[in-house]
Amino acid sequence: MTSLLADYVVARLGRPPPDGHVVPGSTPVLSFGNASDAVVATLGLNPSRQEFLDRNGRELSGMSRRFETLTSLGVADLATASDEVLHRVASACNVYFAVNPYTRWFDQLEPVLQSVGASYYDGSACHLDLVQWATDPVWSKIPNRDVRDRLLAEDAAFLRQQLTTGSFKFLFINGSGVVRQFESVMGISLRPVASVSGSSVKSLLSVGRLPLGTRVIAWSVNVQSSLGICNTLRAGLASRVGELSHDDAIA
Repeated sequence: MTSLLADYVVARLGRPPPDGHVVPGSTPVLSFGNASDAVVATLGLNPSRQEFLDRNGRELSGMSRRFETLTSLGVADLATASDEVLHRVASACNVYFAVNPYTRWFDQLEPVLQSVGASYYDGSACHLDLVQWATDPVWSKIPNRDVRDRLLAEDAAFLRQQLTTGSFKFLFINGSGVVRQFESVMGISLRPVASVSGSSVKSLLSVGRLPLGTRVIAWSVNVQSSLGICNTLRAGLASRVGELSHDDAIA
């Protein structure tokens, strides 16, 4: 018997995308991996268009598909979709790392996760986003800031529900832009505690706690960036996060 989806999940799935900039025919990415089972979560801005489209802008299909789309589901929208259809959308999110994950992006975060004994690939970690819609163009190239602000505002409540409903021990935040938006959404401020340096880039680390005790560790660089991010910095970041994870003074 299929378990019931939480009311807030059903409500999120049924909310239509705003006009423009959302990948046509895509569905909301509730999570990458099963957020209900994971004990560690990473946080980013929003899903990549490459989760739904190939490099030529064509919808992924067959074995290349990562998430359900309106085409794969055979529906016009999710607002009027059946429970079975909504479960298919949620299920694709839950099994993401067992099917066809975008390893080029997620594997950059694996060393940090492994520093606390977690991994995307065994289900102990998942990834969440401030905005659950994949956009085209990518987030940084959406020309109208009002569009980005609206996407963040509309999806904030769902993220808050995820972070206060789940049983996460740690939340890792990737990049200063995500940190700023997270602090705004959650109404908390993180405390700077350390830094890690690479050949030409320094990453600042900050910490905090969510209301139910989840320990938050954030860093200012985006580890997927090619601008000065080197393996030395990535390794140093993983090591420092591992040390901070054992620091009971995080508050």
